[in-house]
Amino acid sequence: MALIEAIAAALAALGVGMSCLILRGVWTGHRSRGGMSATYRLSAGVFLVISAYVARSLYWEFAPLAAAGVWSDWFAITGTAINVVFSAIFLRGLYHLLVLLWLLIPLEERPDWSLLEAPWYPDRAAFARAVQALRLRWRSPSKGDDDV
Repeated sequence: MALIEAIAAALAALGVGMSCLILRGVWTGHRSRGGMSATYRLSAGVFLVISAYVARSLYWEFAPLAAAGVWSDWFAITGTAINVVFSAIFLRGLYHLLVLLWLLIPLEERPDWSLLEAPWYPDRAAFARAVQALRLRWRSPSKGDDDV
């Protein structure tokens, strides 16, 4: 069983390491001033979804190894209640991504679409425009908040 735990910990470490690189990459857009821009929503959504993964991995994969002597006592007290926090962070990130999809709908058509309907908007190039706006923002962060 120790081999399986070591493999799981190694995979989690790789996932956390790669996730931290992505978090660093989207940090600029995440701190953007324009909370209603597509660029901000894309960055914030990715940032929060990945942050939830990192926090959950650190808690469930590494904390039991680091606190082996007291982990069973801690777990007996807390149980899985901490998952509420991880899920809340994850859901907030998903909310940002839903708002992003809604913001990608042209302004004149937006009132006809709800957040829950936005993923079905037929313009397939909308997401590519959001990515392009984010790329432009990374190249020149002093120009303010690029929007789609």
